[in-house]
Amino acid sequence: MEKKLFELRKLQKAIEKERRRKLLKPLALKKVLSYLQGKEKPRQATLDRLSLFVGFQDWESFKDAVHGEDDGKMVGSE
Repeated sequence: MEKKLFELRKLQKAIEKERRRKLLKPLALKKVLSYLQGKEKPRQATLDRLSLFVGFQDWESFKDAVHGEDDGKMVGSE
């Protein structure tokens, strides 16, 4: 659980950074906050969409980048 919370907090910071350029619906931010507070558990599809928003292909790519294993780019892309 602690690892998931760490990942969600990193995602929150990335979203806040990106948010300066793109508008998010208030409901979307409220959902992210409820995930961070542990009130709701996000679905895989939700995690994938949030990861796409901050420039990653999916949740797994985001997690790999957070933990230093990957940069989130597709193999063969530069």
